[in-house]
Amino acid sequence: MTPLLLVSAIQLAMFGLAMLLLWRQEYRYRYVRLWGWSWVLLALGLAGGPLMQDHFAPGDVLRALQALLASAALMGSQLLQLMGSLDFRGRRLRLRLWLPGLLLVMTVLATLGTWHMPSAVLFGGLVLGLGAMVSAWLLWQQGSSQARWVAVCFVAAGLVHATGPLLDPSGRSVVTYGLGAIVQLVLSLALILLSLERAHAQARLQAERFTRLAERSLQGLVVLRGRQLLYANPAALTMFGYTELQAAQASDVLDVLVAPEQREQAVRRHLELVQNPEAHFEWEETRRTRDGRLLQLHGLSSQIIWDGAPAELLALIDDTARHAALEALRHQALHDDLTELPNRNFTLERLRDLTRPGAAPFALVSADIDRFQLVNETLGHAVGDALLLAVAQRLRSELTDVATVARLGEDQFVLLVQGSQAGERAEARRFVERLLQLFQRPFAVEDAELHVHISAGVALFPLDGSDGAALLRAADTAAHRAKAEPGPSYAFFEASMNQAAQERMLAEQSLAKALEAGEFELLYQPKVRAGSRELLGFEALVRWQRPGHGQVSPAEFVPASERTGQIQALGGLIVALATRQLRDWLDRFGAVLPVAINVSPLQFEDARFVPRLLAATEALDLPRGCLQIEMTESAAIGHIEEVRPQLERLRQAGVLCALDDFGTGQSSLTMLRQLPIYSMKLDRSMIAPLPQHEASAVVRATCALGHSLGLEVVAEGVETEEQALAVEALGCTQLQGYHLGRPLHSTAAGELLACNLSGALSAPSSRPDAPDPPVPRPG
Repeated sequence: MTPLLLVSAIQLAMFGLAMLLLWRQEYRYRYVRLWGWSWVLLALGLAGGPLMQDHFAPGDVLRALQALLASAALMGSQLLQLMGSLDFRGRRLRLRLWLPGLLLVMTVLATLGTWHMPSAVLFGGLVLGLGAMVSAWLLWQQGSSQARWVAVCFVAAGLVHATGPLLDPSGRSVVTYGLGAIVQLVLSLALILLSLERAHAQARLQAERFTRLAERSLQGLVVLRGRQLLYANPAALTMFGYTELQAAQASDVLDVLVAPEQREQAVRRHLELVQNPEAHFEWEETRRTRDGRLLQLHGLSSQIIWDGAPAELLALIDDTARHAALEALRHQALHDDLTELPNRNFTLERLRDLTRPGAAPFALVSADIDRFQLVNETLGHAVGDALLLAVAQRLRSELTDVATVARLGEDQFVLLVQGSQAGERAEARRFVERLLQLFQRPFAVEDAELHVHISAGVALFPLDGSDGAALLRAADTAAHRAKAEPGPSYAFFEASMNQAAQERMLAEQSLAKALEAGEFELLYQPKVRAGSRELLGFEALVRWQRPGHGQVSPAEFVPASERTGQIQALGGLIVALATRQLRDWLDRFGAVLPVAINVSPLQFEDARFVPRLLAATEALDLPRGCLQIEMTESAAIGHIEEVRPQLERLRQAGVLCALDDFGTGQSSLTMLRQLPIYSMKLDRSMIAPLPQHEASAVVRATCALGHSLGLEVVAEGVETEEQALAVEALGCTQLQGYHLGRPLHSTAAGELLACNLSGALSAPSSRPDAPDPPVPRPG
């Protein structure tokens, strides 16, 4: 029976190799590999057991080795058979639990095969039969008809293995070999067919899944080969405006959907993908829909094998909405919301490009609408916005042929003037004069006509700055200078402007340190009674002795303190210096004369100003009448609603107030009646022309007005005896000026006060200080 057994073993080995080859087609199916090796090991076990047992004598070492190898092959076959059946069910065999038992069975089988082959055949048949039954049970539980047919074949194989020793103790029964060959043939074919059916079922399942994913995906999927459209999912068809795949395949998609300037790049990319399986490209390009609408696509191109040949797979995302949103955000970031003109960000980017090394000269014009804040305050912000929009429209319609117009701030516009001669002063002058002419015509705003003018500053590149920031600063500085001129005006930037602006900035930056360091002092200018020239008191004048710079004029640091918000601290310092000086004089001389301090209108905006001033006098136990305040006429007019109640409170507390610089603003009898003041100081501009007849008439009328209201009338800026006699004759009741006394340091002022209090007829001489320049105060 050796040939029949050999044929059966060879048959098993061939089917095992067939399953291994099948597994190599798809490595995911592990159970095919396990069954294949199981069949190979079974063939080796059969061939190495009954087939080889007659070649060795019982008890021989080679007989023992042959038995060991045969039993190892058979037990290994059973182990792999069980592992394959379990893997087919999606389960795993725990080798730690099963391996010791299998080793024990293998040892018993080898031992029996060495000493008594019939016993080994019987034991081996039972083990093989039991393994086949377990595999049959596992496959039957799977439930499919194919698996149950294989389970029946396993049962048949198990019966053949188990009944073989019953027919022949040596396992050489013709019936056993014949039935075994048939059953193993059928079982092997059934396993192969089961594996193929499982592989095909899973392939169909995967294909259905991927088809469903592709059909329902929001991402467009397209397969191309040359100019031929092989496939497009619904998302791609909708993206390009098609309803059916056949309609898209009937058209030349390269000509219809790809712009002419992008076709060469698309064809080159396609050829490289078809030739190189590893190539892939990510790209962002525009495409056209069937009806010509532009799409912004983000695509990924790679190779795919389609119907046995390479093709290009395109995964497409329609980025049109996002791209439009980004463009809208970029436009918003670079343009003004109200006027739609370019904004500061755009201007800075443009200036960066225009100021690169070797760039052509150009002019930068900064233009502000004069008194625009007045429009907002009187007519409302809606009218102000409408005016800005009208200005922007006029600038855009009249000047965009020669300049780039942008809006930088509330009422600030800038114009970039380029051209062959734009960087020349004469050409820039012609442009800015044309700009000013545009504002000669009124603007129709909210059913009204508004006449507005602008002030413009001009900076030239590269003369006035080498970068955008420097040019903007230069143009703004020139515009600030132009704004100081009445009516529409313009100015070219000059280096001296920048120096003055830097000095103003340095002064503003140094104010806080100066206040902390105590660099400010008070000088005291005498005020005398008309006729008798008797000392009536002093006006305290603040001075800044700045280290390294000398004395800084109040005309510089007082407006700077108002701009920077440090006027409250400076005013508090003046009150503290004046009250301490009054306390010192009071302690030394037993009496004092009033000292007047100047108060900024911004100080009245602080509700704590009056309480602090009164608290300062109370803390030093000063008589209320010894401290007086002076405020300018223009400040009183501009802040009358805030000033009047606080002046009333001061008067009730005994602190008198004088109206300073009378005659420079919008003087009115109503204002004089409304304000609780005790004196009015005539501005030095009214005193300087005296004793001219016209000037005398004005002073006489003003004095009569003051007397009728019960006010003291003070002549400020008396420089000569002739002026002193004139103002006394015209009705002024008090005099102040260099002719009567220059500003004195506290020591000299104290000596003058002591002499006056003791009844001396003249004051001691002292070194005169520099004259006190007028301090401009905002109205």
